[in-house]
Amino acid sequence: MLLRYSKLISFLLVFFFCSTLYAEDILIIHQGYGNTAAKHKNRLENAGHTVTMQNTSSSYSYTAANYDQVYDIRYSYTSYSTADTDRFKTVLSNGGTVYLVGENGSFDSRNDAIVSFLRDVTGDNNIAHSGNSCCGGGAKYSMNENRDILTSYSASDDMTVVASGYFSNIGTNGKWLLKDPSDANKVVGALWDGDAMSSYANGKVVALLDINYASHSSYYTDGDQAWIDAMITDVFISTVNTRSATNITITSGQTTIMNTAKTATGNGVKLNVDGDSNTINIEQTGENNFLIGTDWSSDATITGDNNTLNVDQGNVTTNGNSANNGIALDITGDTNTVSISQGDYATDTGDHRIWLDIDGSTNTTNLSQRNDGTGTSEHFMSLDLDSSQNVINLQQLNDGDKILFLDINNNNNTVDINQSGTGEHYLDLSLDTGNYAHDVDISQTGSGDHAARVELDGYSTDFDLLQQGSTDQDYNIDMTCGVQAGCTLSTTQGN
Repeated sequence: MLLRYSKLISFLLVFFFCSTLYAEDILIIHQGYGNTAAKHKNRLENAGHTVTMQNTSSSYSYTAANYDQVYDIRYSYTSYSTADTDRFKTVLSNGGTVYLVGENGSFDSRNDAIVSFLRDVTGDNNIAHSGNSCCGGGAKYSMNENRDILTSYSASDDMTVVASGYFSNIGTNGKWLLKDPSDANKVVGALWDGDAMSSYANGKVVALLDINYASHSSYYTDGDQAWIDAMITDVFISTVNTRSATNITITSGQTTIMNTAKTATGNGVKLNVDGDSNTINIEQTGENNFLIGTDWSSDATITGDNNTLNVDQGNVTTNGNSANNGIALDITGDTNTVSISQGDYATDTGDHRIWLDIDGSTNTTNLSQRNDGTGTSEHFMSLDLDSSQNVINLQQLNDGDKILFLDINNNNNTVDINQSGTGEHYLDLSLDTGNYAHDVDISQTGSGDHAARVELDGYSTDFDLLQQGSTDQDYNIDMTCGVQAGCTLSTTQGN
């Protein structure tokens, strides 16, 4: 069985739009600009978040790990101490958001401090601001309506001009939010996340170089208010982080499935194939191998259409003992190709089971479970597909418990999963109803005990997770992609 997982990196992502927002703890630091702080507070609390406000003009001490987002809107607080930036970095390391507000050219020291911090956390020394005020002459700012950044803003008006500071360079991977329509090099508001964030890739920084855009109502047009609301919703609270101390472990329901599977015994093949062009090749030698239905007692069954199944159980390629393998089945129709191999290595003594239920069209799966000779290691898979055109390759190799659950209710998925090394690994992956393909690559390897729970929904997501090394890693993500063009997320834990 899986043991403990001592290290947690857990976050829930809801990208671009969502039907449910997860409550966050948010700190707003201001310096007497109470109306500005109150406007942000009201927006965030209306979205279900817990907001704390602190009025201070100096360096402010707080426990950064207690907050998912920190808004520093002290536009005339002109420098950051090491303690200030360390707290910001803690928020970013935990997958949170840091929002910094600067001012016009009369507050260059404040803007200098923001640029210095941005260069530090991005590693991009090209980021720069100008001491001159932006966007005079009666022009209005252009607002970014890129659907990858702002989805809830629909511009009928651009932002009202005020005398603002601006970024003359937002670096290689910065994303502009607000800029001078006549000069693309004058960016008033910008976002740094993902690839722009160097070693803080799960966090994000938003910087706006004027306090007025979110302050008194006299500075607003209807378009201004809509844009600020959109930025708050889409940019700030689109990434939702939780710092739960709960380790990622197998659920009680999954434990029941495993325990029920382990009660099944017998060497016989209970297979009932009904119809069409099925090609079945089964080879079983050594110990307690069997095929059986997913209730672990009835016929395994394959019903209809053009299925090809190859099962190779036990230690059939070399000399040596194998152990309690299994395989339940239930495939109903269309063009499935399923290849299953359990315990092919010499001296294998694994306690394997594979549970598989495919209801659908063109699936291709290749499953392997192996063991290097340790009699106490447990490998277990449970798959449930229900939809079409999935290509799935799964492996569980080496000693150490390897437990994997996969539930796909979506079409056109490509999933490639590897669990290897001597550590105890657990993975719970679910791809829910959506309109486009998911491309998922997950690897759990090394001597550390690694666990992950991944839920992907919405449009296509190119998702990569690597958990490696000797230090235990935990990872938890619930992500809905709301962009028709698709989303991308890549995470590496350990080394």
